[in-house]
Amino acid sequence: MVLFFFSDLIDIIIQESNKSFNFYQMNQTLEQLVGQLIIAGFRGTEASPNSSIAKYIQEYNLAGVILYDEDVKIGGLGSRNIHSEEQLKELTNQLQSFSRDGLLISIDQEGGSVNRLKLEYGFPEISSWNHMGFLDNDLMTKQFSQTIAMYLSDCGINMNFAPVLDLHYGPETVIGKTGRAISSNPKTVINHARIFCQFMKEMNIIPCGKHFPGQGTASGDTHERYTDISDSWTVRDLLPFDELIQSGDLDMIMVSHTFDDKLDPEFPASLSKEIISTVLRQDLGFSGVVICDDPSMKAISDHYDLETTIELMLNAGIDLFCLGNNLNYDPDYIPNSVEAMVSLVNNRKVLENRIQESIERINQLKSNYNIHG
Repeated sequence: MVLFFFSDLIDIIIQESNKSFNFYQMNQTLEQLVGQLIIAGFRGTEASPNSSIAKYIQEYNLAGVILYDEDVKIGGLGSRNIHSEEQLKELTNQLQSFSRDGLLISIDQEGGSVNRLKLEYGFPEISSWNHMGFLDNDLMTKQFSQTIAMYLSDCGINMNFAPVLDLHYGPETVIGKTGRAISSNPKTVINHARIFCQFMKEMNIIPCGKHFPGQGTASGDTHERYTDISDSWTVRDLLPFDELIQSGDLDMIMVSHTFDDKLDPEFPASLSKEIISTVLRQDLGFSGVVICDDPSMKAISDHYDLETTIELMLNAGIDLFCLGNNLNYDPDYIPNSVEAMVSLVNNRKVLENRIQESIERINQLKSNYNIHG
């Protein structure tokens, strides 16, 4: 009798919980629905309750934020979000306090030239990813990965846009000359990237493999211009992504803005349904979260307006938008992006269930990494 009553009580609790969840979902504004697909960049080394980023997190229910140490337009060390370890801890605590669902607090911490936690701010010096490939030593890569993971976790950062899975094609390429590619050998890339991912995961930090479908051959920079890799990209560039997807090491992948007419004769990768939904999702079987590189990069923004970009990306299968707002700073970038998404849904250019699919993937990712409000 007691067991029967207890079982009934559990059922009632579950039903009421589901009702509450559905009530919460139903009572979200459309802005709060689409806001869950946005990772926002912002200016400031602190986030007061009156700050724009606090307002956006609360009003749009943002998925997360991205942190930089240097502001491209302002210039100089510490000109954006980071100038010391203690300051960074305080900032991430402030940001999390504004979110009801838990924020994805992200950063590009590859090491070497892409290193937001610099020696000048009191962090240890971190070698480049390319140097780790030169050493090709598992123990050294473990130490490298553990150091990055430890400092990110300690500072309240739970997502790292690394490792780079692009193959190394020499110093004449953008990725190669900046020391961001670890090796020309796919097996070496896979081995060290797996170690890196495992140490991130141990500290509850989401690793993000980039830049799908591989932009190692690119001599042009997507930050600055349209980048065509049609004559240089091969299926070999997919191997690190494929292997790490099959082994379950990747829960998130960033798609590049490169163009390859062999994969899609019309659109760059980040706007391509063929590349994202067919190659990545169907052919490689990736079921995790797909994030775009920043749409404000000139490879995209010089050719497509904001609403068209978002429409194409959503319908192609992008789940998360990395709106770093650190190339050509626009104080209205986040509200304009939300407004564009709302317009697309209202005009049925993007269906609401397409938004819900992405939200489900993002929520599952947060749950897997114990990120909650």
